[in-house]
Amino acid sequence: MKQNRVVVTGIGPIASAGIGKDAFWQGIIEQRTGLSSREFNIDGASWESFPVHSVKDFDFGKFQVDEFAMAYMKDWKQEEPPVDLNYLMAAVALSLEDSGLGYGTEDNGLSLVLTHENMGLMPFLLKLSQVSYDALKSDIGANLSRKEFYEKLYRDCLKSGYDVQTFMTLFHVAKAFNIHNYSLFTNNACASGLYALESAAQMIKCNQSSAVVVAASEYTEIYKYLWFRDIGLYSRDGKIRPFCKDSNGLVFGDGGVGLVLEALEHAEKRNAHIYAEYLGGGFHLEGWKVTTPQIGSDSYQKAILKAISQSKINKEEIEMLCPHGVGSQSIDHYEAKAITDIFGLNPAKPLITAFKPYVGHNLGGSALLETAILLLSLEHKTVLPTLNCENVNPAFNISPVKEKIETEVNMAMKTCCAFAGYNSAAVFKRLH
Repeated sequence: MKQNRVVVTGIGPIASAGIGKDAFWQGIIEQRTGLSSREFNIDGASWESFPVHSVKDFDFGKFQVDEFAMAYMKDWKQEEPPVDLNYLMAAVALSLEDSGLGYGTEDNGLSLVLTHENMGLMPFLLKLSQVSYDALKSDIGANLSRKEFYEKLYRDCLKSGYDVQTFMTLFHVAKAFNIHNYSLFTNNACASGLYALESAAQMIKCNQSSAVVVAASEYTEIYKYLWFRDIGLYSRDGKIRPFCKDSNGLVFGDGGVGLVLEALEHAEKRNAHIYAEYLGGGFHLEGWKVTTPQIGSDSYQKAILKAISQSKINKEEIEMLCPHGVGSQSIDHYEAKAITDIFGLNPAKPLITAFKPYVGHNLGGSALLETAILLLSLEHKTVLPTLNCENVNPAFNISPVKEKIETEVNMAMKTCCAFAGYNSAAVFKRLH
C-alpha cells in the first residue's frame, strides 16, 4: 500500500520573540530575545533571580479554547491551570487556526501528539514543599505521627500529584479541542519534539489520521533552574553562545509551539498552505549518562545518517543544518564532532545556524520550537545568523552563520542531542 506523504500546514509559536507566526518571525528577524531577570520570593524575601527568555503580553483569553473543557479542567484542578498548560493549549489553537483546519465538531478527524519534559512536576514539588513546611510549623505539627503526616500530604497534594502523570495533560488538551482519535504523549528530554514529529508522521503514513497536531510547551520554575545551575549548565551572564570559546551554558526560554502535520493529498484537496514536507527522522539512544554525552561515541552520527537514509536523500542535498546548540563546551564539542564526521571539517555546506540564543532553551519543547523557526526560515528564504557567536572555537571545525543570508533553501535538517542520550534528526523539504 502506498504511504502517505507528510507535510506541515500550520505553525503556532509562543515565545519571547512573539506570539503567533507573524509576530514571532518579526521578533526573530529583529533579534528581540526577550531576555529578562526572573525573581522568586519566599515570605517577601528574595530566594533567587536568574535570566530567562520570557513571553510578554500573553493573554490566554484571546485564544479559542472550549469554555466547558476549561471549566471542567479548573474544577478538576481546583485552581487555575499552570502557565505552561495554557501555553500548550494556546499553541494548539494558533497552529490549527494557521492551518485552516476546523475543530469545532466531535468528528473533526484530528489526532494529537504532545510533549513536555515534566508537565505538572514543578507545581507539585512547590505545593508539596509548602504543605510540608506549613504542617511542620503549625501548632499541631510537632505532635503529628508519621502516619498522620503522610495522610495530610496525600489529601492536600492528591490532585496536583495526579496531574504529574502525562495522560492527564493529553486528556485536558484533547478535550479542549474535540480530539478523539489516536493520540500520544511523548517525553524524550530535549529531543521530545523530533520524536513527537516522527510519531505524528507515522500516524499519518499508516492512515490512523489525516491530520495531527504536535505541540509542546515550557515555563521556568525555581527548582528547574537550581538543578541546572548546580550541575554547571546555566549561563552565568544570561547569554547562550553556541560553539564558542567563551560559552558557559544555557538559558531557559518560556513558551510553546504547535505544528500541524497532514497527509499531502488531504492538504492539497483543501488547498492548504504547505510550509514543507517532513521527509523523515533518525533516532539513536546512546544510553550512557543522563547529563553528559559519551564523547567519542557515534550515537549522534547514527541518528543523523538514519534521518538521511529515511528521507531517501544524499547528505549533499542538505543546505541548512540547525543543531541543538546549547552553548556548553562538552555538548557543543560532541555535537560539532558528529557534524564534521558526516559533512567534513569546516563544511561550506550545509550552512549551520543555531536558534537557542533567540528564544532560550525550551527544554522538552526546544526541538519543536526550533523546527518552527526552521520552517519559517524556509518560508521566508532566509538563513538566520547565530547570535552571540563572536568567538567561535576553531577546535570545533565548524563555522556557524554570523550574518543573515537571503537565499532559497530547499532542504534543511534539525538535529538534537538530548539528555540521557536521545539523539535525533529530522529532514524537511520545501515544496515548490
